Amino acid sequence: MANQKEVLVGCRFYFEASPGVTEKMILEVSGLSAESPAAGGDKVLGSGKGAINLRQAAPTRVKFSPVVVKIVATEERDLYEWYAQCNKNEGGGNSWSNQNRKEASISVLDQEGKIRARWEIINAYPTKYEGPKLEASSNDVANETITLVHEGIKRVPV
Repeated sequence: MANQKEVLVGCRFYFEASPGVTEKMILEVSGLSAESPAAGGDKVLGSGKGAINLRQAAPTRVKFSPVVVKIVATEERDLYEWYAQCNKNEGGGNSWSNQNRKEASISVLDQEGKIRARWEIINAYPTKYEGPKLEASSNDVANETITLVHEGIKRVPV
């Protein structure tokens, strides 16, 4: 089976946001999705003579879901600091400016540790930060969760 491609497993991946947030160990990623909903695609748009119904699907703008990244917590504070820098309560300040946005990515590795799939998250901006749930009887590792809004996702060749 010379033409068979290696199947990627869903447990070998990492997150980066440049500059400043590098190779984070990830527990979970969700929201890597884009949708182009059709206007009128499932509705009757009108009725005419002879009770003929008008149906037409028309393309609309692409919608992107927020990307939620759950990361293994370490002593590093870079995720929280990025969130805090972007979400200052300055009464109309400039925290949403382009200088606070980052080019982020999710990279998936094969069994040899080589990048085989990569999604780029364009102009990512954190809108929510969650620290770990701490419980005395838990066996779980501590984690941080960051929610990112963005201007698009792309699956890029590697």
